[in-house]
Amino acid sequence: MSQPSSSAPGAPPPGLTAPDPAPLGLIAFSLANIIQSFFNAGINPALFPAAFSLEFFVGGLVQMIAGIFEFRQGSRLGATAFTVLGAFWLCFVIYAKYTVVTLPAGQAHTATGLFLLPWAVLLLVLTLAAVRTTGVLLAAFVSTTITLSVLTAGQFVESTTLIRVGGGFGFLTAAFGLYGAFAGLVNGTWGRHLIPTYPDPGKRLERLARNKPRPTSVTSSTAEQPQLSS
Repeated sequence: MSQPSSSAPGAPPPGLTAPDPAPLGLIAFSLANIIQSFFNAGINPALFPAAFSLEFFVGGLVQMIAGIFEFRQGSRLGATAFTVLGAFWLCFVIYAKYTVVTLPAGQAHTATGLFLLPWAVLLLVLTLAAVRTTGVLLAAFVSTTITLSVLTAGQFVESTTLIRVGGGFGFLTAAFGLYGAFAGLVNGTWGRHLIPTYPDPGKRLERLARNKPRPTSVTSSTAEQPQLSS
């Protein structure tokens, strides 16, 4: 006769926790940045439509799904970042495919700069909010902010050089994101931090947190907060 289970019906087996959606979000974030950066860096623009499906479904939908699951985990920053950046890629594909072709040719670059500007400001806000998370996430946000700022400036002044510099920073952004995803996957499967994520780069601001325990997920998901023994 089988022994009765001590866990509640529907509860995960002992030792298992809810999966961290951060690696999925970071992979989607990075893949969209990689393919877009090729075109920003000067790849034949006639091939640009080849990026649309990846940017829409992976950078957009998959990243938004990861953001929704971050909400369930209780990670304000991870949920906000993945959801809003997923929305960015959805909006970008619609803009690039359907909107920009309807604009006056001489003003399209200004319109694109105006499209990118609010996202650059938003990334600055997310960067400031990431100061007390992990060094990996903070580096990704800093690099993304620089990327969007340079691309925005390049569109406003119609500078191919600035756009290509933005493409270079886009590759760097993707590298940080992939490193964060790699760390999250390896550390999650091994159950300990084998790959460093450089937690809490803003430790000098610790007094502002009133000594609250610090989460250890790449995106500060509460799913990985140390559990206090009862």
